[in-house]
Amino acid sequence: MRDETSYRIIAPYYDWIMAHVDYDGWGRYLGRLWRKYGKEPRAILELGAGTCAFARREVYPAKAQVVYSDLSPYMLAQAHDVRVKPPRAAASAPGMPHSKEVSAPPTRVAANALNLPFRGPFSLCVMLYDAVNYLMAEDDFLRCLRECLRVLEPGGLFIFDITTESNSKRHFHQAVDYGELEGCTYFRESVYDVQARIQSNHFIFFVEGRKDNWRKVKESHQQRIYKVAKVRALAEKAGFQVEGVLDGFTFKPGRETSERVHFVLRKPG
Repeated sequence: MRDETSYRIIAPYYDWIMAHVDYDGWGRYLGRLWRKYGKEPRAILELGAGTCAFARREVYPAKAQVVYSDLSPYMLAQAHDVRVKPPRAAASAPGMPHSKEVSAPPTRVAANALNLPFRGPFSLCVMLYDAVNYLMAEDDFLRCLRECLRVLEPGGLFIFDITTESNSKRHFHQAVDYGELEGCTYFRESVYDVQARIQSNHFIFFVEGRKDNWRKVKESHQQRIYKVAKVRALAEKAGFQVEGVLDGFTFKPGRETSERVHFVLRKPG
């Protein structure tokens, strides 16, 4: 699993690098999922929220109380457009820790998904854009699942997705791309280790400094590529009911040949 220093270099440029992502489409599909399998959520916990892209869009119900969480405080710091609730309202938000426990604004909490600082209950937990693939060990994946189960209300949903081996082999093996951003040029080299089932993405940034000086910085990310059947087995072991295993942005069954698979889990009760 990545640690708190991950995404430190990439954070200021993350939204530019990910500009191709259809977050509005993601939001519409997420809404279709919770309406099909549950009810309109009142309290939502988004894990791996990064720069809180959904906070800048009308994705969640207007009356829902939403907590955006990520392991990296550097990513959360880029979420300048997140609307911060006033202290009195924030204190009543489900599961929010006391202000002394966190230094982040009320709707943004830097937290480890393996040890969530929330009591809940939340009616919906989400962890999107293959964030769970950063859980490099099965034990960590299981621990994350159990933490989500703990903070959910009975009948609550946990929705997440995984990137698959098919996606790595087709798009991220021995692949190189680059981009020019404001004050920065970056290169990304992607490699997939078939035997270890590890996807590696290596970034090199050339960042503009004073007097036209440029500095070179590197950052590398790794993801574990899990089999669909393994994720289902871990979910059931954690105590969830598996409601949906779906092929990318559809309601068709998700398979190993899918490039992305969405999981909808329910807490029994």
